[in-house]
Parts: sequence; C-alpha cells; structure tokens
Amino acid sequence: MKRPASARLRGGGAPWGRRPWIRVFATAFVVGFSGALSPGPLTVATIHEAARIGWVAGPLATLTHGLLELLMVAALGLGLSRVLRRGAVAGTIALAGGLVLVWMGWTMIAGAPAAVLPGLGCGPEEGSSYALGGPLLAGILATLGNPYWFLWWATVGASQLAWSRERTPGGPLTFWAGHVMADLVWLAALAAAVATGRRLLTDAIYRGLLYLLGAAMVLLGVYFAASAARLYRGPAGSGRQSAGPGGIAGTGRE
Repeated sequence: MKRPASARLRGGGAPWGRRPWIRVFATAFVVGFSGALSPGPLTVATIHEAARIGWVAGPLATLTHGLLELLMVAALGLGLSRVLRRGAVAGTIALAGGLVLVWMGWTMIAGAPAAVLPGLGCGPEEGSSYALGGPLLAGILATLGNPYWFLWWATVGASQLAWSRERTPGGPLTFWAGHVMADLVWLAALAAAVATGRRLLTDAIYRGLLYLLGAAMVLLGVYFAASAARLYRGPAGSGRQSAGPGGIAGTGRE
C-alpha cells in the first residue's frame, strides 16, 4: 500500500527524513550563516566591542541578538509579519533604525580622539560591568537599528518558520536554534580574530579603527534612513524593496 504523498515528503531514506528536526536545524544554520556573513551593523558593533574588551564580545552580542530573534519568532507566530510588511510600518522602522545607527556611529567617531586601547586581557575579570554590558547593549541597538532585520524576518524568516512548522511540531524553535548557532559561530570567530589582532594594535591604530567603524555605521544608518521613502511606497515583501546590503537573503542582516 502506497504512503500518502505528504508522508513520502516527510519521510524518505535520508537521516533527516526520520528526524526532521535535523533538516530544520541544518537549513536554519545555512540560511543564518549566509545572512551573518553579509556585513551589517551587528558585524561592525562586534568588531568595535572585540577591539575594546576581547573575544567575549562575540558571544555577548549574540546573546542579546538571539533573545531578540526569539521574541521575533514568537511575534511572527502571532501574526506580526502582516504588520511588518505594511509600507508605512517598514518605512518608519527604516527611518528610526537609520537614525539610531547614525547616532551609534557618531558616538564612535566623537570618542575616537581620546580613545586609549584597553588592556590585552580578554577575560571578564578585566572588564567592568559597563565593559561587559557594552556588547550586550550593542547587540540590542545594532539589531533593532537595522530595518532589514525586521524585513528579513517578515518575509524570508516567516516563510522558513512556516516550512519548519510543517516538518516538525517544534520546528520554529528548532529553526531559531540553528539560526542563532550560525550567528554565534560567525560572531565568536570574528571577535576572536579581532582579539588576537589586538596585540598588534597601537593607540593610534585603535583610534583609526574607531573612525573607520564609526563612518561605516553612519553610512549604514544614512542608507537605511534614505530607504524609508522607498519602503513607504510599496509592500515591504516585494522583490523591489527587499534588496538591502547583500539582498534579502543576506540583507546586511548582521
């Protein structure tokens, strides 16, 4: 007796046919990694914090970024994607987020002339509570300040969550776990690379890095704010509007 088509689709001889959560997790990891590799505000903020306090900046920034993504997954389950795709909402998010990123970038630039490279130790014991709170706050601001993060979840993310829900009852949570794991791998590796390079930095190079990263953050903010008018004119889910830095699949989401 032949199995129904849906059963054949969910089954199959592949390992993930018997354990669909493996397929969901792996797909989320690959999709998430493609987005993480696209330069964006979170990448810039992580580099800045890693140069300041070391490798721990990567996991800390991922922590708050991942918690916001968990809230987004829950909100999309309640129908938020329909709201985020409205032109007025997408445009407002782009304008507000762009202004936040401009402020973050200007703060880096304004503090650069008097900046002094912190000690080389990378452990939490060498950082004050403010120092460790820096990447936590950066993870929040860089995430919420990026309008394409909202648009990615309202379009690509929402469709991937629907697909994962069809594969396994815990699909959305499994997808979120794979997605955040990709962020953690990339940001931790990036922060570790920057922390290793700190031993070669001088105060002058550090100040130059702050100017460069601040300028990059300001340019991202200006780009996002300038895109607000375009987003107001049409549905945020259209292909015409989904092209951020790196396209909607990457979107400069990180």
